[in-house]
Amino acid sequence: MPDVDAQSHILSSNEDTSGDLAIVAKKLYDEKKYEQALKIYSDMLLYSSDSDLYVKMGNCFDKMGKGQTAIEYWDKAIEVDSMNSNAYINFGNYYYKKNQIEKAIGYWLASLIPMPEEPTSNLNLAVAYTLKEMHMEAFLYYERYLKFAQDKNSNKYLSIQKKIERDKKLGNDYLKLGFQYQSNGDSISALKCYKRAAVYCPVFSKIYLNIGSLYYADKNYEEAVKYWTNALYIDSNYPKIINNLAISYDMMQKYDYAYCYYSRYSKFVANKQAEIDKITARCHKIKPFLNANPYLINNHLEIAEDAFSNCDYKRALNEYKNYVILNPEAQEDYIKLIIKIENYLNPDKGMIESCLFNGRKLLANNSNYEEAKSYFARVMVLADSSSQEYKEAKGLLTLCLQH
Repeated sequence: MPDVDAQSHILSSNEDTSGDLAIVAKKLYDEKKYEQALKIYSDMLLYSSDSDLYVKMGNCFDKMGKGQTAIEYWDKAIEVDSMNSNAYINFGNYYYKKNQIEKAIGYWLASLIPMPEEPTSNLNLAVAYTLKEMHMEAFLYYERYLKFAQDKNSNKYLSIQKKIERDKKLGNDYLKLGFQYQSNGDSISALKCYKRAAVYCPVFSKIYLNIGSLYYADKNYEEAVKYWTNALYIDSNYPKIINNLAISYDMMQKYDYAYCYYSRYSKFVANKQAEIDKITARCHKIKPFLNANPYLINNHLEIAEDAFSNCDYKRALNEYKNYVILNPEAQEDYIKLIIKIENYLNPDKGMIESCLFNGRKLLANNSNYEEAKSYFARVMVLADSSSQEYKEAKGLLTLCLQH
């Protein structure tokens, strides 16, 4: 398992300050002459308000053992530029060294919003979630590290790559074997295989779908919803999962959850009037029970807050959404937090949209092909190669390169 290197990537991507002073200051920093480097960075502030200067000064104070002062300078960097990824990274490093893993995770996630492809943050998150034994999240960030890492020939990269590829293969092999057992009617053997698959590769939604189906067939609805919820965390827009959860919770007489998932499922069948009428009728029957038991609604908020504090953001997002469905008046109070969590969980989406917008704007306004191509190239790094965004960016990048 790789260790989080709390300072190895500081100054790796924040060398924007030009001139001899910046070169000298960096050299002094690398030589561990932090007080001298700090003096130069302080002098540079006289003619520049670059937020990276505050980051570097904070780094110096941190190395000098003045953590509280370092925090003040990193805060200042974020105040000057809220999209300064380096400041968030260093906050994460600082709290990780203090064994405050939850705080560290929050800052590293924040660092990915402006820089989703930052490899060290993704690796640090993988290690931190491994320590918390949150294997789905850990696996996800190891995969992100492998996708974005620039040191693809390093021993660290090759070691992680070998393990992830092995685990994915084993997970897929056990999934196939489980399907064979299930097809032959051997549910016990199938279940064992699927659970082994989930251990090796906890990011395959199909595994959890199949496990849930086996438990549902055995009328063990409690276990079914547990695994289908895991599937939902991976594939939040798959209607079948949402409908399965709605029906199962209804069977368990957990009507608050049933109401939430019926409401979600209705958005996927909006053009099927018979289905909508059926869902609406069921929700109308459930609503009086919910009105008579408001504590059930508040439970979702408590679960969401607890999950958020534990960095279980997938669960937190799911429960905040449930709470808002059950208590629509609270939507305005929680919509910003919901968006924040969504950005934490999928930082690529916002950056892809931003890059496409900026690139298109440059082409439309002044045909600035040179500047626009960097935006489209970045989309191709972030987006899935089978996505529409990737295909559009590839086409527009080709257009830019022709001019």
